[in-house]
Amino acid sequence: MSESEIGSGSAPSLSEVLASLRAKWELGKQNGPDDARRHLEAIGRAATQRSAADDTRVGLESTLYELLAANGVAREVTALLAEYFPNDPWEPLLLTAGLLEKPFDGFGHPPYVPVGMGFPNRRALRAAGVHAHLQGGIWGKASEEAKSIVVSGGYEDDEDYGDEIIYTGQGGQDQATKRQVKDQVLTLGNAALVNSIATGRPVRVIRGSSGDREHSPSEGLRYDGLYRVEKHWSQRGTSGSLVWRYQLRAVASPDSIDRNAAINAAKFSRSPRKTPATAPALGSQPTGNDTPDRKKGETQRIIRSTAVANWVKKIHNHTCQVCGTRIETPTGAYAEAAHVRPLGRPHNGPDTTDNVLCLCPNHHVEFDFGMIIINADGTVAERGSQQHGYKLRQHPEHPINAEHLKHHRDHHESQKAPGTD
Repeated sequence: MSESEIGSGSAPSLSEVLASLRAKWELGKQNGPDDARRHLEAIGRAATQRSAADDTRVGLESTLYELLAANGVAREVTALLAEYFPNDPWEPLLLTAGLLEKPFDGFGHPPYVPVGMGFPNRRALRAAGVHAHLQGGIWGKASEEAKSIVVSGGYEDDEDYGDEIIYTGQGGQDQATKRQVKDQVLTLGNAALVNSIATGRPVRVIRGSSGDREHSPSEGLRYDGLYRVEKHWSQRGTSGSLVWRYQLRAVASPDSIDRNAAINAAKFSRSPRKTPATAPALGSQPTGNDTPDRKKGETQRIIRSTAVANWVKKIHNHTCQVCGTRIETPTGAYAEAAHVRPLGRPHNGPDTTDNVLCLCPNHHVEFDFGMIIINADGTVAERGSQQHGYKLRQHPEHPINAEHLKHHRDHHESQKAPGTD
């Protein structure tokens, strides 16, 4: 089968196309990148034709990730790009070859890059569209979400548990000693990772050979798929300087972006109603779980006690302990249970009633982001532009552990609202 036949409008089977192109590629290797470029263009023409074998369009009508996982065309293209164009931008080649409908926006899985693919250096990562920076560990800016991070042992406070990463933000490091000598600030990539929490948009994780021995490649760098940024906080690092830290968890599939408190806040933003005179009857106080376990699935997750959350919300009549707002919905009152000391590493908070607040969606988001903290006397310190003079509303049957509140204050020590001093 000749190259002209491939692009002539005929409908050969996919297996015939690949067999012909693979043989042509092997014969043409000695000719270098020019022949490889012609081969790539031929694959592009074949990939947009209808396959006689299954009568389905091979290429642009399927997602790139599906092609990557199951289609010979994608595997062929990946191998070709990695071998012949390791440092040349892949995107123009893919667009020219007709294998990409539109430019890659930098979010999600890069075109024709499988999870687990290795790269010799940062230039190869950039060429493939996996990570743009030759030195920086976070690809992102303050006005949008982060696109990717590199975990390579560059920061002394990083922790890598495989499906979960406690990642340290950028800045304040002495390049010679790799120790923190200045406080980190919530700008640039650090701010981008916070934006990723607010929208739920996942980021790519690349591991380098200098990172954790158990979870990192033996050489070079490796693309390890999508992770969701779940939480962020500030604390004194190993060297005594303030650092920003982020908890990331592996995403089970390319399209699974969990809903979070920010989405809830938008969904339920309506005129609030104040607390009625009577509250519903309560059952006995649940004991909860001092050490929540993990359930192993495609990724690990912390098992939270629904009974604990429901009990806290009921005893406060689904009324926010900060602002006194009670939100009515067609299915009843709505409130959210917020853990004061977060569950899981590195906080290891208990799933017990003395570690849970009943909050409205807005104040749940602000509490998780450190924009409000609860002082020892119960007053609510607000770090935004508006001050309301709130004081935590407490119930005699629902005390909050003072040590958990202190933990929350300590972990948001330097938090400031954007645009404030």
